[in-house]
Amino acid sequence: MDGCAHYLKRLQVFGRAEVREVKEGRGGGPEQVRLSEANALLSMTEGRLVALDERGKSYRSTELARRLDELELAGESSLTLLIGGAEGLHDSVSEKCDERWSLSPLTLPHELARLVLLEQLYRAETIRSGHPYHRE
Repeated sequence: MDGCAHYLKRLQVFGRAEVREVKEGRGGGPEQVRLSEANALLSMTEGRLVALDERGKSYRSTELARRLDELELAGESSLTLLIGGAEGLHDSVSEKCDERWSLSPLTLPHELARLVLLEQLYRAETIRSGHPYHRE
């Protein structure tokens, strides 16, 4: 089982979670590729939109758990987390997002970003459910 499938399965114990992919954008250049991917991504969104961006807000694992608690208490029961392709996210996606989160100040390939995101969401959910967190 690959890492993403592993964490997605573990994450689903806490609620509905799924990974959706869009086809790689096609076009004349990076801007057209990002726009093509943006249209596909935005057609599949629901709930609160969060763009994953190295310039976004970064969270420690316990802070991410608290942020998820805050969103739940505010009635935000559905999140769509968006990871850009090789050319990144088009500005139209970022403009529609409610928040931007950073997984790292480094630029990560989207496959690695997906793995890190799923693992961190799983970790946050275990913290929220009262499992001991070894870093505190």
